[in-house]
Amino acid sequence: MLRNRSARLALVGIMSVLGLTAAACAPSASPGGPPAPINWSFKANSMTVNDSQDEVRIFGACVAIPNCDDEPYLLQIGFRVRIGQAGSADAWVVKGDTLPSTSEGASRSLTGGQTAQVNFTGIQPLDVLDALNSNNKMDIVGTYTWAAEEDTINSLTVGANAIADIFKTALNSTLAAGTLPNGDTNALITLVVNALFNNIGNPFSLIASNIPCFGLCDDVLGGSVHIGIGATGTLASLIDTAIAGTTIPSIIIPLVDVPPDIQGGSIYTMGGIKTASQTYTGADGQHTWNFQSGPA
Repeated sequence: MLRNRSARLALVGIMSVLGLTAAACAPSASPGGPPAPINWSFKANSMTVNDSQDEVRIFGACVAIPNCDDEPYLLQIGFRVRIGQAGSADAWVVKGDTLPSTSEGASRSLTGGQTAQVNFTGIQPLDVLDALNSNNKMDIVGTYTWAAEEDTINSLTVGANAIADIFKTALNSTLAAGTLPNGDTNALITLVVNALFNNIGNPFSLIASNIPCFGLCDDVLGGSVHIGIGATGTLASLIDTAIAGTTIPSIIIPLVDVPPDIQGGSIYTMGGIKTASQTYTGADGQHTWNFQSGPA
């Protein structure tokens, strides 16, 4: 799926950070048992309609019926896997509540179901000493987030569930079935790329979501990928420093509208609350969503 060289190089930069964790987890010493589990989450907390997707203008005047406002919502595909633990992968879909009609330039703070909160329960984040125990496995979590605008037909859920199935199968056959490489960053990059990116655009699983519906289907403006690394304490601080300024590459998924192109994203650890912002541009509109990862 990563067809262009710049996207590959950017992703190598991102995933090489995980090589630090691979090196940290290499020793076979066993100073203690598994860390206490925690519950983590990833959700949106606000959004802005930069450019209305629903509007139709003639000579500058809005002529859309019934209005020129957008009805935005998020659809998130949550995924998780424990590296080296067979069958540990899972993926599921969370559809956020649709926001009230929102005019161009307006912002909204989100509450309840509008946040499309994805919960990751029972995560065992590793610190430096935990990583010295080879029996401790690292959790990788994340979301493939879609920014959408509601119309008459909710057409995106079928495609999202198909992607969730693809993610679960891919993660179980790669990261869950493998081992954390002994400081071999290239091997870890290959595992993560194959698991998270190469299987996104299976057209046979997604055909039901790409049937033309004459402008009545929900519109998707774009997607982003947000990856959580199961690290805390000193190990989290080291990784946070290493990934500062690193971005998820833009990846075009050809031929289909669903799944949407990846327009960016974020990487976070579990050493504390993190925030991220993503602007999605597509389907003749632009929305900006602000996100937060932290304890559930």
